[in-house]
Amino acid sequence: MTVLWIAIAVLLGLAALLSTARLMLGPSILDRALSVDVLVASALTGIGAYAAVNRDPSVLPILLVLSLIGFVSSVSVSKFVARRHLGEHLRGSAAGGREGPGGAAGADGRGRNA
Repeated sequence: MTVLWIAIAVLLGLAALLSTARLMLGPSILDRALSVDVLVASALTGIGAYAAVNRDPSVLPILLVLSLIGFVSSVSVSKFVARRHLGEHLRGSAAGGREGPGGAAGADGRGRNA
């Protein structure tokens, strides 16, 4: 059983270390969000392994709250990035770009949807 705990600790520690490196180095916000998701998943796995080995159901609420926090943070970041990307796209087309979301502009400068 000790060998199993050592293997779990080494693998989860390695995952957390690599995820922390991605958190520090990641050029985009999505890279950083993914690394935080990996950190939360590593914590969930470690707590779940503890609960399974010790047959301790008292940590199940902690697992539930952590998983909910991970889910809500992922959805929040993805909505933020999607809105930011949409805003940049709309500003780019309003700044003189003739091609909008509908496709290429015609001879009169209006898009297909106009």
